[in-house]
Amino acid sequence: MAPLRPDDPRTIGPYRLGERLGQGGMGQVFLAESPGGRQVAVKLIRPEHAADARFRERFAREVEAARKVGGFHTAQVVDADPAAATPWMATAFVPGESLRDEVARGGPLPPDRVRALGAALAEGLAAIHDHGLVHRDLKPGNVIMSPDGPRIIDFGIARAADAAPMTSEGAVIGTYAFMSPEQVLGDRVETPSDVFALGCVLTFAATGRGPFDATTIPAIVHRILREGPRLDGVDEGLRTLLAACLAKEPAARPTTSVILEHLADPAANPLPEPAAPVTPAAPAVPAPDAPTQLRGTMAETKAVGADAPTSPATRGRQVPRRALVIGAAGAVAAAMTAVPAALLLLGDDEESPAANAAVPTPAAPLAPYATLSGHEAGVEEVALSPDGRFAASVSLIDDRAIIWDVRRRAEHRSLRVAGGAAGVAFSPDGRRLATGNMNASATVWDVATGRRIRDFRVDAFNVSSVAFSPDGRILAGGNPDVRLWDVRTGRVVAGFDANAKAGIRCVGFSPDGKIVAAAYDGASDPEDRGEVRMWDVATRRGAGALRSPEGAMSSLAFAPDGRTVATACESAEITLWDRASRKIAASLSGHAGRITQVAFSADGKRLVSGGQDRQIRVWDLATRRTTAVLSGLDGTVSTVAVSGDGTTVAAGSATGGDRTVRLWRVS
Repeated sequence: MAPLRPDDPRTIGPYRLGERLGQGGMGQVFLAESPGGRQVAVKLIRPEHAADARFRERFAREVEAARKVGGFHTAQVVDADPAAATPWMATAFVPGESLRDEVARGGPLPPDRVRALGAALAEGLAAIHDHGLVHRDLKPGNVIMSPDGPRIIDFGIARAADAAPMTSEGAVIGTYAFMSPEQVLGDRVETPSDVFALGCVLTFAATGRGPFDATTIPAIVHRILREGPRLDGVDEGLRTLLAACLAKEPAARPTTSVILEHLADPAANPLPEPAAPVTPAAPAVPAPDAPTQLRGTMAETKAVGADAPTSPATRGRQVPRRALVIGAAGAVAAAMTAVPAALLLLGDDEESPAANAAVPTPAAPLAPYATLSGHEAGVEEVALSPDGRFAASVSLIDDRAIIWDVRRRAEHRSLRVAGGAAGVAFSPDGRRLATGNMNASATVWDVATGRRIRDFRVDAFNVSSVAFSPDGRILAGGNPDVRLWDVRTGRVVAGFDANAKAGIRCVGFSPDGKIVAAAYDGASDPEDRGEVRMWDVATRRGAGALRSPEGAMSSLAFAPDGRTVATACESAEITLWDRASRKIAASLSGHAGRITQVAFSADGKRLVSGGQDRQIRVWDLATRRTTAVLSGLDGTVSTVAVSGDGTTVAAGSATGGDRTVRLWRVS
């Protein structure tokens, strides 16, 4: 740590800065304190990245997903403001030095500590992957050796970093040394890439150097793509595991679950021998010449001709020879241009149907009539009771949910939720409140007394969304799999295996209670599309899917008549689906950025939406026009709710330092 410099800011959002923790290619990191006295680490993004619209877009999307990640071995993302003049992100502060610094100070770790480190990091990566994220920058500097165990940091900006050039040769070399072959080549990066980086990190922990270390970028790239890892000095009991993690082909690497099983009992859970040979030692300089075409593994030693088959890592594209033979200065330039080239391979989002798009009617923004203050950090979700008497809100950082008396504009009950909550919903009769918690549980509470009625456990790190069935007897929740619980007994009455890398953004029931649906945010790459998956509650079978034309699904809502489903995704349009045919019926345009949540009024005449443009829009569904624009939040609108009679709208923001629930009256 170091004192603040004269030109450093003293506050960022609601946080008071105390000391400098460090800086890197993406920005500066400060130790800060929340208004409630909690320590957080705040990363302030560099101005050159802040000026990049593509960076901002990815940063906002990645942070929103990262906020849902829990687990013991990650640093929780608690707040962010991607729309600020200088974007920033706050995570729970993890005391301790980095793995890089610990090894530099004390030397390589003994084998038993490397095994424990491997298990902790594999568990942390599993939590990240379960929410549709890929870290992309796992390295010793991003592992904090805290007193209660290793923690992975900086997973909230990894994809955004892909869109920004690296600014120094040292930063490029340090990052390249822990990259997977597919990442070096600019190909599609999925969860196996993090497993490769895990193998590099554990090799560093065991030996004090990476498996592909060299003094120049061409040498590092050459070794990653063409040579086996250097594992001399690694304990024999760990060498097979690390070699498997460092396989050239992504499909040949073990999953995080396999790694955890092997580390727990290597004899009972053996790993196959690595396909690529392990290089005992490697020269300090790269090979003088590189082939004109690259192969996927070192097992292939035959010369490659123009018509020879290529590996999945290189199929369909020509890898430039200069990537391996340019000098150090040229390598830095190539590194700065390779990322945009990789982005081009992903393609632009498809055009969404616009034939039925309604032209919004201009409306003067309406200010909120009430502001409810009480949370220490951003509001993740709000709900309104069916009669509009109560509002409820949850936050990730302050370990509580708040029930508000709307008429008195005051706190009614404060509910302790260890670890924070991401989802909240009232029962249809308004007597019960459910919270989706970040400690792998959901809880049902008595609204009148604030009494905890029952906890519902899941085999995941958090429950990101909850919903009651129309009769109030069943509670839905989960992430990424959906669970249905009997509210009275707590028994699981149904489970739906999503088989998804993605995380749940929202769950909901059809008005007749026959269908339960979940909005998924897509897989770990923007090329993948999100979708709403539906299941028949009675038969426990799939009931179809609504596949997004525009990216990750962020919200879903059933119209009261059950015939229409509204969804929000990464675009600036709301999509209205015909539920029977599962086809798009109409699109609503008006927001200036991605839309985060949608909600119908009880009479089905209105739809309310919130978005990145910090506005809430009220739509007349008969004319498909905006009838009101609501403003007043200081960050992206993360959540909206509408009262049963459609006259009150509640909203909150999880970013921008806004820690309030705002209320508006609409005619």
